[in-house]
Amino acid sequence: MKNILLRCNASRSIGFGHLVRCLALASEFQKKDCKIAFAVNKNDFAINLIQKENYTVYKKYTKNHKQWLSNVIKNFKADILVLDVRDDLDNVTLSEIKQKFNIKIVTIDDPTNKRLVCDFAFYPPIFQVKQLNWDGFGGKLYSGFEWVILRNQFLEYKDKPKKPNKKLKIFVGAGGSDPKCITPIIAKALNDLTVEFEAVIVIGALFSCKEKLKFVLKQTHYEYKLFENVDNMAEIMHSCDFAVCSFGTSAYELAALGVPAVYVCLSKDHSLSASMFEEKGFAINLGEYDKLNQSEITKAALTLAEMADLRYRMSKSAKASIDGFGALRIVGEVLGER
Repeated sequence: MKNILLRCNASRSIGFGHLVRCLALASEFQKKDCKIAFAVNKNDFAINLIQKENYTVYKKYTKNHKQWLSNVIKNFKADILVLDVRDDLDNVTLSEIKQKFNIKIVTIDDPTNKRLVCDFAFYPPIFQVKQLNWDGFGGKLYSGFEWVILRNQFLEYKDKPKKPNKKLKIFVGAGGSDPKCITPIIAKALNDLTVEFEAVIVIGALFSCKEKLKFVLKQTHYEYKLFENVDNMAEIMHSCDFAVCSFGTSAYELAALGVPAVYVCLSKDHSLSASMFEEKGFAINLGEYDKLNQSEITKAALTLAEMADLRYRMSKSAKASIDGFGALRIVGEVLGER
């Protein structure tokens, strides 16, 4: 039995995508009779999510990464360290930890130099991977849609037949916290659509723009349903005809379910990642949110609303690209079972 330590963070400012991925990985490791623990920053909501799954949690108590992480590895007797975190832990410090504890290290979607001392590095098929300098890397590099990590609930809904909606349903979301208040921007843009539809708006537990969204929704002419902190995200997404949302973990979830999407991106990095989805033919990438006019969001949404044949082609392409077994494959590679 291997002891697996997953290091990730979640907060209002960075969202919950990293934690969600790690929980999905933890589930697959547990199926292989591994013992699981999480090392996270002090965020009560994140800690509650982890403890809900009955995993051990080590809370960060100092700014000294080396001291804290070393103590956690020692106390938990970790065999494998999984990193899905973007902090100031550098490659020199990580190399010292690796040598001291003779531990295998896995990193997920990591643009920092610490990836160079890892044994395994996994990425979705993003252009940024080729732009990184890999000199000195001695581990194994994996990049592609087959390594995308999804929760089990999305596998359950991936191949379920979809019931036709009497009225178009548009999924709207921007992650667990929406730090840039993109949800109200999208909700306002949808008000200019000239077709009949229902908006399905999902916000997370740490959603930071409730008053802004409330103000916008009071002025809308369309029907909407508002959900908060849901456990059945796959079911909700699956019920929709297409999405208008920010790019992030949900982008891969929507694609796996065959839901076409319009992406409004938080950053240049997110926009570059979203461009791969557009290139593959299952999304429209509008780029960075602060460089957009509201009319551009409306126009893209109207295109998908009016063109059922386009939605069908995009849906088919998306489902063919992401099968949802990324977590299973990663665990197999790390444990040497593939």
